[in-house]
Amino acid sequence: MNKWARPVATVTASALLLGLTACSPGGSADERTTTSQAEPSEDALAGVDPCALLSETELNSFGLKEPGKNTELLPWVVGCDYSGDPISATLYRDTRNTVAASERKEVWAMFERTPVNGRPGATAITQGATQARICDVMFDAGNGMIQVQVSEPRLPDNVDECAEALKIAKKVEPKVPEPV
Repeated sequence: MNKWARPVATVTASALLLGLTACSPGGSADERTTTSQAEPSEDALAGVDPCALLSETELNSFGLKEPGKNTELLPWVVGCDYSGDPISATLYRDTRNTVAASERKEVWAMFERTPVNGRPGATAITQGATQARICDVMFDAGNGMIQVQVSEPRLPDNVDECAEALKIAKKVEPKVPEPV
């Protein structure tokens, strides 16, 4: 691991964990997309394996290497880390938060609504990651959201992390349940 990767990973995980715990686990009714159907089940997104969302060809197209490494930040937030060149990426499945709930958290230095293939989404940078070249793109899926976090782990700083995260999110979006 290069000299920047470990501090970046620590800042990223800390900021994400802070963001995920900044509001109540289930959120309030206005934080979730609702329909006239019965109350959504946590199982709608729970069966999605973040390490199975991108094919080997898709991973290679982004410069990411297989296999991904499973990670669990919280019981309701599981992910898959991919190393690569020129970027590294982590795909998270969050069964308790939505884009709307995430927007209200105070951890963001930048939070812009960005639809992902028509789904409610956002591009965001945490306050702790403004200098670390890390960007998150999230979009609503099932009863929660998918979050794609991209970093440029080495110099020079010549990649638009947010643009890369959005490209990955657009590849992942058709493979996950529609928001409920």
